[in-house]
Amino acid sequence: MGTSFECLDRSDQYTSMSLNPSYHDYHVPTFRNEDVICSWREHYMNKFIYPFTSSCRSQRTQIIKQAMFSSSDVTMSHDCFLAIKCHSKIPIDNNPVCLNFCQNETCIDIIKSTCPGMFYYPSVPIAFGHIYFAYTNEYIVKWKNEGQIPSEYICYNEQLCREFYSNVTLLSFRGTICRRREDFPIPVDFNGIGWYSSYIKLVYSHLSHCNRMVHNSVVCNNFIMYQCKNSSKCLPNSYVGDDIRDCDYEDDKEQSTINEQCLIDQSNTFFKCQTNNKCIHRNQVENNICDCGVDEYDICDDADLELFGNRQQIKISTICDGFVDILPITINGRNQTDETDCEKWSSDEVDCDPTPLIKCPPYHHICVSQNTGKLICLPIERANNGIIDCLGGIEEPTLCPIKNRFKETRKFYCKIRDSGTCLSLQYVCDGIKHCDNDDDEKFCKSVMSDFFRKYSTMSDTKENSDTNFYDIVESKSIDVQLKKSASNEIIADLLKISEYESYCHRGLPVQVLLGSQKNLTRKVCFCPPSYYGDRCQYQNQRVSLTLEINAPSKSRQTFFVLVISLIDDSVERIVHSYEQLSYLPIRDEYVKFNVYLLYCTRPKISTNQYAVHIDIYETATLHYRGSLLIPLKFPFLPVERITVQIDIPHKDDIIQTCNNEQCVHGECIRYLKEPKVTSFCRCKTGWIGRYCTIPDMCSCSPDSLCSDIAANNRSVCVCPLNKFGSRCLLTKTVCQHDSCLNEGVCIPSNEHRASHQPYVCICRKGFHGKRCEISDNKIILSFHNNINFPSQLTILVHFISFFNRTLHTHNANLAKLCENKPSIISYWSDPFHVAFVELSMSQYYLAVNKNVENSSTIVRTINPSDRCRFIYEIFCVNIIQMQLIQRIKYYHLPCRNHSLKLSCFYDETHMCLCQDSGDQRLANCFGFNHQIEIDDLTLFLNQLEHDCLEDSSFNSSTLSTSPFTSTSSISTVPPTTLTDSGISSIYVCEYFLYLFIWLFCLHINYTK
Repeated sequence: MGTSFECLDRSDQYTSMSLNPSYHDYHVPTFRNEDVICSWREHYMNKFIYPFTSSCRSQRTQIIKQAMFSSSDVTMSHDCFLAIKCHSKIPIDNNPVCLNFCQNETCIDIIKSTCPGMFYYPSVPIAFGHIYFAYTNEYIVKWKNEGQIPSEYICYNEQLCREFYSNVTLLSFRGTICRRREDFPIPVDFNGIGWYSSYIKLVYSHLSHCNRMVHNSVVCNNFIMYQCKNSSKCLPNSYVGDDIRDCDYEDDKEQSTINEQCLIDQSNTFFKCQTNNKCIHRNQVENNICDCGVDEYDICDDADLELFGNRQQIKISTICDGFVDILPITINGRNQTDETDCEKWSSDEVDCDPTPLIKCPPYHHICVSQNTGKLICLPIERANNGIIDCLGGIEEPTLCPIKNRFKETRKFYCKIRDSGTCLSLQYVCDGIKHCDNDDDEKFCKSVMSDFFRKYSTMSDTKENSDTNFYDIVESKSIDVQLKKSASNEIIADLLKISEYESYCHRGLPVQVLLGSQKNLTRKVCFCPPSYYGDRCQYQNQRVSLTLEINAPSKSRQTFFVLVISLIDDSVERIVHSYEQLSYLPIRDEYVKFNVYLLYCTRPKISTNQYAVHIDIYETATLHYRGSLLIPLKFPFLPVERITVQIDIPHKDDIIQTCNNEQCVHGECIRYLKEPKVTSFCRCKTGWIGRYCTIPDMCSCSPDSLCSDIAANNRSVCVCPLNKFGSRCLLTKTVCQHDSCLNEGVCIPSNEHRASHQPYVCICRKGFHGKRCEISDNKIILSFHNNINFPSQLTILVHFISFFNRTLHTHNANLAKLCENKPSIISYWSDPFHVAFVELSMSQYYLAVNKNVENSSTIVRTINPSDRCRFIYEIFCVNIIQMQLIQRIKYYHLPCRNHSLKLSCFYDETHMCLCQDSGDQRLANCFGFNHQIEIDDLTLFLNQLEHDCLEDSSFNSSTLSTSPFTSTSSISTVPPTTLTDSGISSIYVCEYFLYLFIWLFCLHINYTK
């Protein structure tokens, strides 16, 4: 899945790119690879990756490395230079040139006789433009160790490097101050693994304060900057605590400074350890090193974020199960966990296996008999009594205690050499006898192997599978996608270039046939939009724009087109380049669009003011929704990187007009969300220019819209749904009469994105699927006469779908009980397990409590007994005033109180169902968002009112799948899909990029 970086330094995707090696593949010249930087400060898997360039291409780093050692010091002869390169084994060991050159101590003799007494090697700075490595002739000759030779001296500009140890001998050499390597506070442990990773990395990290940085009051007096102590130097807050020394006195590495910055952190730069309350930099999280320290349960906060999130969530499924799962909470001077004060908790962890190997009475556990090797049903009274009845002692948890079930698996207890041992389950029935009396192997040909295979599988789930609410509701594996868009990506993002193509730089070399008779060819270069030149050797001045688009909920099935233009402030209002983006909210909700906009002159005119102008239209009707203006504030930059979030206005929003008599043949329109109340003249067809005074002959098709005119005098045409082409003269034929079933609307796929699906179907209410071929689940609800509420009441239907013990989705759908209808009908496209009806704020009724698959119809009457009570109605004051970790341990009590006849109850964060489990009635609780957000509530209410008046069954803006979603999980982040749409330039045709990518594929296959 592609990723779009909004920040130039890619810091907005730091966690993802640290864990995913694919983020470090920057081969193809797409937006993601060209318009970001890879800083030398960035490490990947504890490796130093890009020390000499901000480019993310490793090939460029390799070229710079080669260039550094391609020329010798001015005082060296060629033989001396080659002898030092071979003898020092820098930059590479086993150089084939050196095999013959350095035979029989030849290199040592050459160095002694021809090399100067002291020299830089390499001859250019290795860091920050002024730090050199220096060697003496004597040091090189006397070095006897194997491997590469570390530098003898580190030399630097004294004006830029300060605060070193003063009690050492300094050496002046060629205008620099040189110190011996051991005199620096650098923990050098050179072991020959690699000159760059094991030595250059340390120089950059520990001498970073020698880097040239701009320091002035304007820069430093900013809330995002940290002021170094006793210094005029300042640095971004994100540099504090990153294990790189930037301040002269190293105060940016002090823990007290890191903790202070952590308190005011607004950008998630820091991670707070719960174990010891210290803060660490985010680049230290999940880096295979425990920086927070382990707690008493051998858990490290920063080693596993999923586990860290688990330990902060109180889950009823893990309460009082014998394992401490959450971090201790101090209440009234006493540590409270999920395993304290469990006296009121029932034995809810029996009889929960949905597929037992044998059938047992209530309150019995299945195990393999210690004596017979057969499966038995062990009464719960005989468990944890100090007497081993089951093979492996699995009923005696104290024999093999587990401190951390997220890291440890269950054990098999046996005697080895007469000493009790806890054997990992992987060694049971493995064909090797580990235990005395062969306990781990002697019954494996019987049912024992089946039992322990299942027992081991349950253990490996990192969950206590004996208690699982989701088994009670008989959930199945549900193929329901959490909110995400299709992972369609530009094909070029998947390509890998095996070799660096030097001829065309970042372009694609092709052979052009000059004459078929003489068979003459010439190599030419196809350049991506960001480059130009006969060999793609120059970067284009451009605007690199990243867009994230949001649409109102009522418009989630409306197809939009956005015309994005780079304009100037001249009277002609020249459109230098433009791009058209197709946007369908239900398909592209989390897509980030990347766009290149090029200037029509090279270089751009520095005196002009430029801006990005965006018009928004509905594709089906070409209805105009509004325009946005993005001023370019830094005209001196050759490449201006901009990230914008666009909120499409509601269809019913009134377009703000203005009075501007200068708009001769047009209308004065105010830009959306423009704080300075900026306006522009929206010209009538046939007129262009800032004030619509320049006549123009529109060349677009009659059923399209002429939006503007580009710098090459071609009309900018906005095509209707079934047309395409630069003038909208071509017809799209992908949508046939039977493409979408059940009156679904066919929408052609986005032409700017590679897609396996040629079209998308927008389904009417009651249907879903790729072709609208599947009927939605349908719930018909009526209400008991004793439930009183006003007529035409708006009702919220909550749907709960369970995936496992730690993940479920919570969605909501609006309905309205009308005067002329005795019931409500609610549609839901996905399977679900539980549904609630919310009649008014926090007045819930249990509507459905079973596994509902596709195309089900449920007819039910809601009774007063279905009401879910708030905990204030069922608990005494003392329990209500407890904190959740204490109070939740009483939640089984109201369900066991049959006089209450509870179906469900809830607190501030949970919804609980009362359900039968064996011969007892227990509470099964899950996270519930009582404040689930409903976008555009007023618009939905208007539509529901319309449904009541006209009994309409379908509206194009009604969803089969509701947009109101709350996902309860450890960490659920909506995935982001990348589209690289950088083709809109007046110098290239509309489909050049796709031709470029296609040819790229052919080129890669050919070179292979």
